[in-house]
Amino acid sequence: MEFDTAGCFLVLMWFTFTLMWGCVAKGLGVLLPTLTDQFTTHTWVIGIIASAMGVMSDVAGVLSVPLERRFSCRLLLIFSSVVFSTGLLLVPLSTSTIHIALALTVLVGPSLGVLAVLNKVLLTRHFQKRYTLANGIGRTGLAVALLAFAPMTQLFLDTYGWRGAALLIAGISMHQIASAAVVRVTKAQYEPLTDSSDNHQDDIDKEGCCSRCKTSILHLVKAVDLGIHLEFEFWTVSTCRFGATCAFESWMLYYIPHLLVKGFSPNVAAVLCSAAAVGYSIGGIIWAPFIDRDILKCSTAIIVSSLALSLSFFVDPWVNDIPGNVFITFVCGLFASALYTLVDVMTRDVFKQDRLVSAYGWVRFWLFIPRLLAGFVPGWIYEARGSYDLAFIVIGLVPSLCLLPLIIGLLRNRKKGL
Repeated sequence: MEFDTAGCFLVLMWFTFTLMWGCVAKGLGVLLPTLTDQFTTHTWVIGIIASAMGVMSDVAGVLSVPLERRFSCRLLLIFSSVVFSTGLLLVPLSTSTIHIALALTVLVGPSLGVLAVLNKVLLTRHFQKRYTLANGIGRTGLAVALLAFAPMTQLFLDTYGWRGAALLIAGISMHQIASAAVVRVTKAQYEPLTDSSDNHQDDIDKEGCCSRCKTSILHLVKAVDLGIHLEFEFWTVSTCRFGATCAFESWMLYYIPHLLVKGFSPNVAAVLCSAAAVGYSIGGIIWAPFIDRDILKCSTAIIVSSLALSLSFFVDPWVNDIPGNVFITFVCGLFASALYTLVDVMTRDVFKQDRLVSAYGWVRFWLFIPRLLAGFVPGWIYEARGSYDLAFIVIGLVPSLCLLPLIIGLLRNRKKGL
């Protein structure tokens, strides 16, 4: 039985990670105006710091590849969790925005990237038949964060000030350490890489600088598995994740401003966003009964989910009533969560066990591009047009366009079958 004690602890760890990710993201959003006033700086400065943290988490995820080969996953999980909490503990001690930037980008961001990759890898290795369900259950942590941590952080802020609120968030983040400590895993076994240079060190010493440099580059390529970028399947997975990330990150940043421009009050806008959190909590598991039982292919579910996510953005400009916005917001959260889970499932299906760390790490590495686009494009269109309607239509195109590599791959496989 896959949902044994070890499996439940792995799901708990994944749930805790997604919960903490949402906690930090929503917490920074609530604290942003106060931090701007306290440090007498511009809003965009704090916004860039928060974005830089996300970018560093994406880029640092690839560090999991060489680290996992050298150390055990459990040790890396505990160490990364400690670094994550330490970075958050330094935020309330900051006396300038530079201190906050260093804490979030040097400690919090990279540790989040390593935790994200290793969590997925351990889930994949343990759950062979029920992976979709396990991944979806763990992903509901972000939905809980979207529902609970915004008002909770506001309560902390009103009661204890921004430093007290940041300290409490750091304290809550220490649950990640406990969830990592109870996990029991064994280091994956790999075939040792044979290298003639290990047996002929004297010959290496006599080689020229160019030869040594070439050897070092080859070792680096092998260590981080750069060759994965030459595989069509990798870009199929990456583009699907690109579309989901670009769309949902844009929604998280600009949906409330979009509702305010439509004429809704801030309170109503906040309530409407709760519908997305409810959808997100369900989306991760809606396809699990069909995919885990081989009733439906993962690629088919990705196509349906991507088109549904795009549709929720396309119709948004023509929906101006509360029930309609509740529905399309629910659909957006539902299928964004489904896509995140399905892309992880497809990654597991495409790559072998010994390459999962490389696959998850490099897929996450390239996510900094859609995150930057999600922050820039809608705001730029709004400044040019004075409305978010066109921005949402443009962003809605992205998940559908990102299906092209997947569809091309399916057509190629069908021709081979013929």
